[in-house]
Amino acid sequence: MSEARQGPGLPPLPAAHESGPQVCETIQLYLAVLDDLSFEQAQAVLEHVYDCSACLQTYRLFNQVNQLLRNLEQTHPSARVDRAVYQAIATRWGASAPTSVEQRGERRREQEVKVEPARSPLTALQRPARRPLMRRRLFLLPAVAALVLLVLGTSLGLSTLWRPSQAFALPPGLSWKGYVLYHRQTKIGDEGLPYRVETYHNLGTGELHIEASIPGRLDVVLISNGQTVLGLDMLHHVAQWNPAHWDVQDTAFDLEQLRRDLQQGNAHYLGQGYFQGQTVYRIWLPSDYILLLDQQYHPVNLLYASGTEQGQPVYESVRLLPEAQVPEHLWEMRPPSSFLPGQLPAEP
Repeated sequence: MSEARQGPGLPPLPAAHESGPQVCETIQLYLAVLDDLSFEQAQAVLEHVYDCSACLQTYRLFNQVNQLLRNLEQTHPSARVDRAVYQAIATRWGASAPTSVEQRGERRREQEVKVEPARSPLTALQRPARRPLMRRRLFLLPAVAALVLLVLGTSLGLSTLWRPSQAFALPPGLSWKGYVLYHRQTKIGDEGLPYRVETYHNLGTGELHIEASIPGRLDVVLISNGQTVLGLDMLHHVAQWNPAHWDVQDTAFDLEQLRRDLQQGNAHYLGQGYFQGQTVYRIWLPSDYILLLDQQYHPVNLLYASGTEQGQPVYESVRLLPEAQVPEHLWEMRPPSSFLPGQLPAEP
């Protein structure tokens, strides 16, 4: 069994069109780690899900649980947790001389003591012995805060959190001509069914080739030259010009529009960060995405700027391809001779 058909610690994926209770058990194990699977593995899992009502229900349940987890209000640990954390760090690092911050904290503590209820003589005798620990806690607060910020930044796939706008301009001679940007995204339709969208965007000409697919159920290709859109239903051999019910845009990767938005203050530079092991420039777009550019100012990905998916990448895969490596037929604006005029199915 090849590694492409088997996840680490998981049973082998069933063969295509295989069915039965054991097959569903295996598929549902893979659904639990769907985001960590390779493209080939995820495709094999989803092909089964499309044809199995039980696994489709499990898939939707996983999505609902993830959505609920994302929407949970942030909570704060109790004072006992704080004390335990501070005590552990203080034990690990030891005491330190008080600073001005500590002294201010000590004065605040003394003010709190004045309004506390009367304590027993034993408690009063014990209080001075606890002050060095309080000093250590106060001394460690900046370090703990820095650690929390680092963890939060890392959880977003970046090395730093959002920062205020800074002066930034794209190089005057920058051009993306000669490149085709490929990106892949899995969307969830209105009925909770996942479908895949793959896009080829000629960054020099603005031409687009978009394919939306659900194996065996949907395969729609949209080709745009910037003014006209040709839609092709590949399953039913139907062609439609300018289908209004399909979104054919990729404006986040329009270099000239990006330059104008930066100059007019509609887009905002958020500083540098790290994404998947490389340094990136981060730019907030009016569409409420964060555009990531590499150090040569080439597109890397988009991040969601708000909502439950804030900080997460929009696309599962992004590749910048030399134009010469992309087949010319992707931009062909003539319907195949076997296609008849008609109407495309609605976008899921």
